[in-house]
Amino acid sequence: MEKLVAVEIDAGEHIQCVCPQGVSVHAQDRCVYDTGQVLDVGTVVAFLADEPDPAAAARLPRIVRCVTLQDQAKARENELMGKMAMDSCRAMVAELQLPMRLVRSRFTFDRKLFLVLFAAEDRVDFRELVKRLSTEQHCRVELRQIGVRDEAALIGGLGPCGRVQCCCSWLKTFESVNVRMARTQRLSLNPNAISGMCGRLKCCLRYEYDQYQEALQGMPREGTRVETTDGSGRVIDIITLPRRVRVRLDDERIMEYDVDDLH
Repeated sequence: MEKLVAVEIDAGEHIQCVCPQGVSVHAQDRCVYDTGQVLDVGTVVAFLADEPDPAAAARLPRIVRCVTLQDQAKARENELMGKMAMDSCRAMVAELQLPMRLVRSRFTFDRKLFLVLFAAEDRVDFRELVKRLSTEQHCRVELRQIGVRDEAALIGGLGPCGRVQCCCSWLKTFESVNVRMARTQRLSLNPNAISGMCGRLKCCLRYEYDQYQEALQGMPREGTRVETTDGSGRVIDIITLPRRVRVRLDDERIMEYDVDDLH
């Protein structure tokens, strides 16, 4: 019985593969898979379904086998050759004066394809670079432009919190983040405070946004006149998650109350 599995081919990059009947793989096994054009290696990270849809399965890569000792040796050789090819690629980029930052490169297992990931502010005409690399490496060359968030995930590093960046440890998909989320959580709008290592808004602004929205329901805005057990006053501050507010009373006292105690 065929199974649908998720295979990690590079840090943070996953694809779906079909595991045919008779091929035994387990989670964290290294395997060789066939895309129909090239052979490549990856790591099985999850089993997605027992029987994939036949129409969809026909278009997916298929696992050939678990890696053997010979496969491991060839993979290490490919890794070494990839580093040498990357050095050559950097030299060509400098010679052609292309406005691009090379992030990562690798050969497929059968060395029929050399894949280069790069980041750039605008579109780059890299046709001459591809032509030179193809001639030198004697294989097909593919250059793929990625965004700055993907670049940060591949390079890695520590965030302002002191922990390894979410994007290169556990976060596999990037959700939309906007300044409204920072405002809702009453965070500083200083770009240096709410921007991540990639220069974009921090992914963690999204984590507690829904809880803040829920907590804000029914809470008065700053400047609202309210009635308290100590008299009338005006809201001057909101403490969102505990659902408490600070009120400046008409006699200039500043008191703190639960939202449910206000009118």
